[in-house]
Amino acid sequence: MSTWPDDAHAHCTTPLHETTDALRTALRDHGLDVPGLSEGQGEVDLGDVTVTTADRLASLLGAPVRETERNSDEWPEVRQVMRRLGAAFKAVTGGGFLDLYFHHDCIRCDRDSAITLSPISLPEAQLLLSSLSRTASLSAQTREATAHQPPAP
Repeated sequence: MSTWPDDAHAHCTTPLHETTDALRTALRDHGLDVPGLSEGQGEVDLGDVTVTTADRLASLLGAPVRETERNSDEWPEVRQVMRRLGAAFKAVTGGGFLDLYFHHDCIRCDRDSAITLSPISLPEAQLLLSSLSRTASLSAQTREATAHQPPAP
């Protein structure tokens, strides 16, 4: 049995908690799997993501489209994805820094390649959320406009 009265516990949300939950929802709405997303010590911990997820996030944040589509788990391609994501994050947060670390796939531990995204501050998380929300709005407007166009002859 909980020691928190239901009414009191319902009001214990913080801006960090609210932003983390909203960010989780926004990423999920964009089809991005970020299983390690959690609250840290006054920060939002983004955790590990696949190279494909990092690449899609970079594109959603406005990074230029990658020139080649080769094996995304090879170092030159991963480095390009990491640069794109770092630059896009910096742009949407007004200069924020996202530290990225690449983990090669591990045959012994049976894990795929992943990129660790550093924890980000609450203001950076809010700016990231705002950017993802704008992207979702633009996508919805584009789908709506396309749906109302007459079929091509």
